[in-house]
Amino acid sequence: MSNWFTYFGTELLGSMLLIILGNGVVANVLLKGTSAYKNANFLMIALGWGFAVGIGALVASALGGVAQLNPAVTLAFVVNNWTKNVGSWNLLPIIIIGQALGFLLGQIIVDLVYSHQIVACFARAKKDFATENTQPVLAMHATVPQTKVTWSNFLMEFVGTAVLIITILGVGKLGIANGMTFVTPLLVMIVVMAIGCSLSGTTGYAINPFRDLMPRLVYQGLLSTSFGRKGLNADWKYSWVPVVAPLTAGAIVGACFLI
Repeated sequence: MSNWFTYFGTELLGSMLLIILGNGVVANVLLKGTSAYKNANFLMIALGWGFAVGIGALVASALGGVAQLNPAVTLAFVVNNWTKNVGSWNLLPIIIIGQALGFLLGQIIVDLVYSHQIVACFARAKKDFATENTQPVLAMHATVPQTKVTWSNFLMEFVGTAVLIITILGVGKLGIANGMTFVTPLLVMIVVMAIGCSLSGTTGYAINPFRDLMPRLVYQGLLSTSFGRKGLNADWKYSWVPVVAPLTAGAIVGACFLI
């Protein structure tokens, strides 16, 4: 039972911190009326996301969890050798549920913090009859590709996730982090920053299914509340890409590390 609470609680808390800080920096940069609006650039987002992932993983690891915070990473460990890395298949659904709830609750907190700016953005969209003006709010929830080219978008999410998981599994294989719970989170922070700077130009790099899916659900709720039944949605036609591509990368990379 202690493992149940530990893995569920740490995945929930770590995921919540991750999305609060990650999508929080996006909101700060993109929403009109914030301190960073027009005074920051993409580098702030890339660095902010790296810090967000590093802090979430560091807290979860320090509290005794596995600090995966990403179902694609969890899948990679499952394929690679679940019993070696965690110890029980029974904990798999607990970890996944913890991650999902963490991202959901974290995004709700972000929306509460930036509620004034979100309401103002939606008000301007209604006034101008320009629903595309809601794009900054969508971007602070889910990934928005610069150009929708399915194969290219899928490839970016796949490659970005693969780089992340190779780093995590590689560190584990080398045994660098044995006895040092802070090493892997710090390396993950660095690699997320690197992915943001190098590979995020086409999709905004989700590299985590729940990081995109759960906030997108929250955004759909905001649209339904603010605009009613007007055909607006959270771009669900694209939403499968940041879910399927990272999971595919997790399965393939996890299998490759068996060799």
